Amino acid sequence: MQKEMMEMIEKTTETTMESARKIGELNQRTFEKLFQYQADLAAFYMDAGARGLELMTKAKGYQDLIAGQTSLLRECGERNMAALRESMAFANESSTEYGAMIQEGVKMAQEQAARASSMIKVAA
Repeated sequence: MQKEMMEMIEKTTETTMESARKIGELNQRTFEKLFQYQADLAAFYMDAGARGLELMTKAKGYQDLIAGQTSLLRECGERNMAALRESMAFANESSTEYGAMIQEGVKMAQEQAARASSMIKVAA
C-alpha cells in the first residue's frame, strides 16, 4: 500500500513538473511572439514618422502635402488593422493551447483522485 502511494505521489510530481514546463514554454512563445509584434509595429511607426517629416520638407505645395499625409495615414490604418487581426488570431491560438492544457490537467487530476480513492478503500 505504501509503495503504491509513493509511486502515485511520484507520478503526480512528474506530471506536475511536466505541466509546469509546458506552461512555461507556452508562456515564453507567447511573450516572444507578442514582443515581436510590438517591435515590428514600433519600427513601422518610426519609419512612418520619418516619412512624414520627409514629406513636409519635400512637398511641392499644400495639396501635395495633404495627399502625402492622407496616403501615409491610410497606410498606418491598414497596418494597424493587420496587426490587430494577427494579434487576435495569435491570442485565439494561445487560448486554445492553454484550454487544452487545462483540460488535460483536470483529466489527470480526476484519474489520480479516483486512483487514490480506490487505494484508500482497499486499505480500509
